[in-house]
Amino acid sequence: MPRCGIGSRSTGRHPDDGVRIAARGQGTDKIMSRLDAIELRPRREGILRVSYRLLSGTILDRLRRLEANSLITNFTLLLAFRFGLLDLSIRLGVTFLLNVFVYFINDFIDVQIDLASGTKDRAKALYLQEHRRTAFALIACGSAGLLLLTLFYSRSVCFGVVLALLTTFLYTDYFKNIPFLDIAGCFVWGIAMAWPAIPDFSWEGIRLVLLIGIFAACFEVVQCVKDFDSDRASGLRTTPVVLGIPKAFLIARSLYVLSAIYTVLVLGQIQGAALLLPILFSTKQKAESYWLKLRLVFGAVWLLIMARLFFGGQIG
Repeated sequence: MPRCGIGSRSTGRHPDDGVRIAARGQGTDKIMSRLDAIELRPRREGILRVSYRLLSGTILDRLRRLEANSLITNFTLLLAFRFGLLDLSIRLGVTFLLNVFVYFINDFIDVQIDLASGTKDRAKALYLQEHRRTAFALIACGSAGLLLLTLFYSRSVCFGVVLALLTTFLYTDYFKNIPFLDIAGCFVWGIAMAWPAIPDFSWEGIRLVLLIGIFAACFEVVQCVKDFDSDRASGLRTTPVVLGIPKAFLIARSLYVLSAIYTVLVLGQIQGAALLLPILFSTKQKAESYWLKLRLVFGAVWLLIMARLFFGGQIG
């Protein structure tokens, strides 16, 4: 009762107090809006997190697209040649790091093409574009570190790393825009990626990785057919874009014949005759389906060769 009586009689405030309170309210609103802006502003990421996101984004993207095939190829080579556990682990680790860096180099050089493409991961490309300096430092330091480590371990493995990195730079920035050189570049790239998994400068191993090079050239033709529309829209002059898809498939079929002849006559593997099967594949089917069937045939023949080598068979 007394409080109600006091309150009903007078507030005890100056007439200007209402204005002051309103001003305080406006000031509080401004402060809160600034705090909200700060909260919504993206936090600056540390260099380690940026590096992790850049590299992991590249390798996960390739695994989702069923690329980075040399991880499996090199593992089977290492098993077939019966490397010890330590050497197998080191060479497989080199293979993994090499895959990460060569695909990252490819993404780094092609970032503008990927941003313009409607089929590539735009978010990944934008993140790479925003952190180009960090990406460049990763490429320089990572490549130098990998070269230095492999040089102390094995000159043969180091040679494969040098060849793979060099071919990746040349292919991405130059070869893939010139008909036939794009296919030749992938032939050399396939050899280089498999090189760390063979005994040092082994003639038997070299003959096997030459087959991998032919496989890589075949896949390049089909991959370029898959990317025909986006490559043409980007102004790339790949073999299929310049010659047309029918002539590109003719080149692919010629490579299938070459791979079969090489496997049977040079490697002495009769199962290589199965490499002629893709000649019968319809070129009117979706390029993705054609590509998967080609992988199955090549993969099956390769596994048979590796199994024979593992159980004591001779190459050639």
